[in-house]
Amino acid sequence: MAKVRSVQIVRPFTSGLAYACVLAIGVFLGFALSVQAAPNPLKASGGGKEVLFAVAEWPPLVTEDVDNFGRWSERVTEIFARMGYEARFDFLSWPRAMELTRRGEYIATFPWLKTEERAEEFHIPRYAMARALHKGFYKKSRFPDGLDINGFDDVAKLGLHAVGIASYWHKEEFNKHNINGAIVANSGSAWRFLDAGRADILFEEEEVGWFDLTNVLGAEAAETYATTDAVPSSSMFILFSRNHPDGEILKAAFDDLMGSDPGREMCQEWLTCDRDQLAPEKIEGDVLDMISEGVN
Repeated sequence: MAKVRSVQIVRPFTSGLAYACVLAIGVFLGFALSVQAAPNPLKASGGGKEVLFAVAEWPPLVTEDVDNFGRWSERVTEIFARMGYEARFDFLSWPRAMELTRRGEYIATFPWLKTEERAEEFHIPRYAMARALHKGFYKKSRFPDGLDINGFDDVAKLGLHAVGIASYWHKEEFNKHNINGAIVANSGSAWRFLDAGRADILFEEEEVGWFDLTNVLGAEAAETYATTDAVPSSSMFILFSRNHPDGEILKAAFDDLMGSDPGREMCQEWLTCDRDQLAPEKIEGDVLDMISEGVN
């Protein structure tokens, strides 16, 4: 399995003497710090070489507010611990997390949908790290008989007005499926927009949606909402930087693990497998249901 040399970016000095001096000072300070200061346990887990991810708040799946940094962050920690690395997370805004990873200042970021544009700018693994179960949230009082929606095409067919979030996938899907919708700056604005009756529906990952809805509008208001059936769930990926010297190496190591027997065990537990990861006799139950929806 390929090993990452370092996740830090080192830029050479123009002066050989200056570089030698700074290197000597750096070695001394590094030794002193290693003796005097233990690593922050809230920012590290596992053992091995450190891999620093650029992420953003997407509670409860990715969040700085809990010890394990959210269920999906914990999953990434487990995967990379098995690879021999120590996962650490820097919380930024979503646009900044993506841009700094693209530049190579971070080696990777997650979770993201795979798009043609991102495939050109990042190394995207063969295997997903999670699946997002998206549902449409709407007010019960507006649609007392519910909404029969099984895919994004149904939104336009029913003449619904949707609201989406600028940094999400909404705009691309709205354009693809001719959905009449408004795009707002953030999730808080989207929920308030929907609650004010300015839109009919908001699509969000189910667990994240109920969390945000309760957090923004309150538990009592959340009881006045319902959701559609799940639209085809979306594979979510780690994006590895093309401009970091170890991005491609780490992406290959990730795929090697997830294509192995331990990786297959994890993907079955998390319901993230695709057909290529499973032997035919192992494709059954919930795993078969997920695959048969065409989620890849």
